Amino acid sequence: MSLDIKFDWRVDGEAQAEPFLDSYELEQMFDSAKQSIGAGLRRKFADVVCAEHAKAPTFKISGVYDNANEEMDIQYHVDTCCQRFLMRVMRILNQRA
Repeated sequence: MSLDIKFDWRVDGEAQAEPFLDSYELEQMFDSAKQSIGAGLRRKFADVVCAEHAKAPTFKISGVYDNANEEMDIQYHVDTCCQRFLMRVMRILNQRA
């Protein structure tokens, strides 16, 4: 079963006079984060489905790069078929390795 992972990246604010990352480097950072996060989720959830409904979780990863502070905020949104499966997914997601 294929894991559904969607990414939503954006940049907020105006760039500083001499930004740490130019637009090409920002795209590289977004691509690298997408590959890394996606690989980690696929590794952890490759064979994970709800025992009751036989459905896999879905993920939406949102990332916002703030030009003014030169910081990136990443949030995970997880959808599951039921509350019990959500608890299992969250346990797996929070495990190291």
